[in-house]
Amino acid sequence: MNEIRKKQKRIFTLMKILIAFTAIFIFVFIGVEPYVLKASQIADTALRYFSDAMVIAALAVIFIYYSRYGKCDAFLTSVENEINDAGYYFTSREQTDDNEYLDAMQQDLSNSGFSVSKNIEISDFTFSLRAYRKNKYFYAVNTDSLDRNDVLAYLDEAINDITVKNLKRKGNGVLCFITDKAQEDAIELSKMITPLGRKGQLKIALAIVEPSEKKVYFLGKPDSPCKAMIANYVMNCELPIKEKYIFNDKLEYQIKLEEKMKDFTLEEFKKGNFYIH
Repeated sequence: MNEIRKKQKRIFTLMKILIAFTAIFIFVFIGVEPYVLKASQIADTALRYFSDAMVIAALAVIFIYYSRYGKCDAFLTSVENEINDAGYYFTSREQTDDNEYLDAMQQDLSNSGFSVSKNIEISDFTFSLRAYRKNKYFYAVNTDSLDRNDVLAYLDEAINDITVKNLKRKGNGVLCFITDKAQEDAIELSKMITPLGRKGQLKIALAIVEPSEKKVYFLGKPDSPCKAMIANYVMNCELPIKEKYIFNDKLEYQIKLEEKMKDFTLEEFKKGNFYIH
């Protein structure tokens, strides 16, 4: 991945330089063309050809860059955010009981103007809490234990509720799990952001809370509306998150992911054969 990023950076730098030079050259040429034409028609023709060649070269580099790196750039950025993020965060809430923790979140959401419903049934899945406010969506699930299959199943139902039943197409959502114990395969998904729509107009973030341990697993990089919702309503703190709430050491899965990305190739990614979760 690092080598691919270096090549991408070199081509991107070349593209910016070429575009800037072409734009400046054309701007200057337009201003001086009458004088050049008056001095020499041959020089004027040569500069016209050179201008056309610069435009073609710039377009060629743009095409090469976006055809090669356009689709993978967002993917690589999301992976880098996962790898470089803190392992987990500490909640500032005092509640260590799951139900009390849920009640505290509900109260804060209600005080912030969210329309809150409790114990919602969505396709035979029970959500302990659902809250809407304009284009912000917050779901919470209280469960004794949590594994990967639970996370994916509830995520599918939350997305279905937002997009199909409520016909929402943009905004930011959080699916929060409150649990006594989160399995390792569930924690590996905690930093996953699900973008929906052609341009990712709707984003769903995950958060896993273990109140008894005061731990919160989620993607803390970069700043985003989803991160703000998790900080405000899950952790009960403001942005930027204070250092005392951050466990900076990487989790084991982040280390494994970093190792896995050493085998990343554009060819496998474009074939759809490379997955991180």
